[in-house]
Amino acid sequence: MQRHGWTLLFHNGLVEQLRKLKIAAERAEAADPGGFEGNANVKLYRALSRMLLETIPGDPAREEYRQGDTLGAAYRHWRRAKVGRRFRLFFRYDSKAKAIVFTWLNDWAVLGEASRSGWEADAATKQDSKG
Repeated sequence: MQRHGWTLLFHNGLVEQLRKLKIAAERAEAADPGGFEGNANVKLYRALSRMLLETIPGDPAREEYRQGDTLGAAYRHWRRAKVGRRFRLFFRYDSKAKAIVFTWLNDWAVLGEASRSGWEADAATKQDSKG
């Protein structure tokens, strides 16, 4: 898929998350055709769609996506976009290849008592080992 001159690539895990979210949003719309706009799944799906297809491809190098040494110096190339207050969308981009790879979406509430920085480092390590 092409957007704003960038080739967008999606990890299978993220695709599955988006598929489930889309089904939940469609279910909300079917259940309440007049009031589905206020449903959390609908709002999240729309915000993610806008982020994936417009906002990030518009400028993946935005300063707000940088993490610095949050994951350690070896992972500076990872970017993180905040979606609302709860969700973080992780991606990488290559300006020479004009490609953006979206990898995963996390939710701190689901992680329970896990350390945020510890979980991010573990997730990045696992992601790098997958390729």
